[in-house]
Amino acid sequence: MRLVIILILLNNLPLAHSRETIDVVTSAYEPYVIEDNQIASGIFPDIVNTVFSLQDIKVRFQFHSWTRGEDLVKKGMVFATFPYIINTQRTELFEFSDPVIYFFPKFFYLKQNFPEGFSWHNLKDFKPYIIGGVFGYWYESAFREQKIEVHYVTTDTQNIYKLMYGRIDFTLIDELVGWKLIESIYPQQRRVFAVAKKPESSSTFHLMISRSYPHANKLTEQFNKGLKRIKTNGTYQRIFRRYAVPMEYATSW
Repeated sequence: MRLVIILILLNNLPLAHSRETIDVVTSAYEPYVIEDNQIASGIFPDIVNTVFSLQDIKVRFQFHSWTRGEDLVKKGMVFATFPYIINTQRTELFEFSDPVIYFFPKFFYLKQNFPEGFSWHNLKDFKPYIIGGVFGYWYESAFREQKIEVHYVTTDTQNIYKLMYGRIDFTLIDELVGWKLIESIYPQQRRVFAVAKKPESSSTFHLMISRSYPHANKLTEQFNKGLKRIKTNGTYQRIFRRYAVPMEYATSW
């Protein structure tokens, strides 16, 4: 009889809640993405975490190179990667979230090479120079079309070193990212670097989403709704302040 009562009580207990977990891949891109022993922080992971926590979804971050991350998304092994801008080639293979944050890529150079500063009007102005690029970045096709000499590496950090060593004349990096790298690598020599005032473009970063990951459409819809919610309730703005990112980088709500 006692056993029967115990079984009845157990059957009436609420089932333990199983929280959904999704996999997302990214790469260090401070202050947008900060990696510390495979732990993700920075403005973009914090936004992604906050939005999905509203849906009671846990985000598991993986760190890989940009090209490896894209491959994982394409194969449906992870839900999404970030931060990515939208272009024609990518829309043929991936879906995208609503815009999360702006970015303003600019050309960095050494002051000693251009004591009067450097201004430019179109990419053809860079034909006499060597540009340091990163494999998989948005500008590859544009540089190729203009027949600009670009030496590609796998990280922006490598290009900052190459710039200092005089192996390249310019490197194109988001302005926030570029100054963060310089402060990290050459904290005592920040003044030797400069940045062209005109941005190469003004685009928005998004989640770049797999078309074959389970329930990808539903997850995308949940993310977009949650993003609007945190913009409305002030959480989005607090995350910006946490990382000292100017509000000019915020997308509309």
